[in-house]
Amino acid sequence: MDILDQLDKIKQIDTQDMLGVEERFYNQLVESKKIAENLDVKSLSLDDKTGIAILGMGGSGFTGDIIKNLTLDYANIPIIVIKDYHLPKCVNKNWLIFAVSYSGNTEETLSCINEAIKLGCEVVCVCSGGKLFDIAKQNNFIVVEIPKGLQPRGALGYLFFSTFLVMAKIGIVKVDSSEIDEALNLINEKTKVYNRNVLTEKNPAKKLALDIFGRLPIIYGVSGYLSAIAYRWKSQINENAKSPCFYAEFPELDHNEIVGWQNLSDVSQKFILIIFKDELFSEKIKTRIAATVNLIQDSFDAVTEIKVEGNSLLAKALSTIYLGGIASVYLALLYKTDPTPVERISALKAELEKLNK
Repeated sequence: MDILDQLDKIKQIDTQDMLGVEERFYNQLVESKKIAENLDVKSLSLDDKTGIAILGMGGSGFTGDIIKNLTLDYANIPIIVIKDYHLPKCVNKNWLIFAVSYSGNTEETLSCINEAIKLGCEVVCVCSGGKLFDIAKQNNFIVVEIPKGLQPRGALGYLFFSTFLVMAKIGIVKVDSSEIDEALNLINEKTKVYNRNVLTEKNPAKKLALDIFGRLPIIYGVSGYLSAIAYRWKSQINENAKSPCFYAEFPELDHNEIVGWQNLSDVSQKFILIIFKDELFSEKIKTRIAATVNLIQDSFDAVTEIKVEGNSLLAKALSTIYLGGIASVYLALLYKTDPTPVERISALKAELEKLNK
């Protein structure tokens, strides 16, 4: 469909310019780098820490998901992600807490922060303002303050990258300047390829949206960073394109889901299977993926492979996140749906707010 190449129609549908937000992902990353560089974290030490908890929900919560998975190979203390109203029993005063809430008003995160304060935990707050910012100031917590005015899912460059780089300054994350430079350069290159001015025939993000259009996407990641990214793609398609989407991860899915495609083929023939491929996968994982696709591909209308780009883990993660994010906006445009409003989430929050009155 040529709507993706009609700039006037894009503006008519995308009234709040979510596509522009995605096109400026690189700018968010660059600005986040400056935010982290200018933040004084000398008061924080890992010497007595026995764990790290990252709090957050929705678009903010993905920060914890991806950081946890990017640090699996070297983190020597547990890093857990909490998406709930309460801290688990294992968290105590020797845990370092990162509270991530774009608005600063996420009720689950605020509930956990109050519990962390009672425990005497050190806390780093990542937000654009709100009640979390006020709590941070009242308790002399370090604040990673990011710009206002975005949807949480559209602020990932700020939320993730600023948190990630602050963690690097503290010593939680291991990343060197060359990896950061590679990631930024790759995203800058992709910005020139994925933006609205590049015609569909030369734009992989638009092509991906067209592949998904009219089909229900099933996204398969691999345990680790690509599992988190599969979930991010699912969430972006849900919120931007207002479309169902589901995800699973290798190798776990080969112990259950692979069997589930045996029946209801008349339904699943309207689905598209999307699988990430990284050349550094182990031979076992490569074999699993190939064998799985061979066994279940007839249950789908189409199978699409996404080859991960980049050398470092950071570059691979950011480039794959970026492709999924901007493609989900193009998918919304194909459905003639404004990608920004999330009316059902707003309605649910309004109902919950009645409990606080």
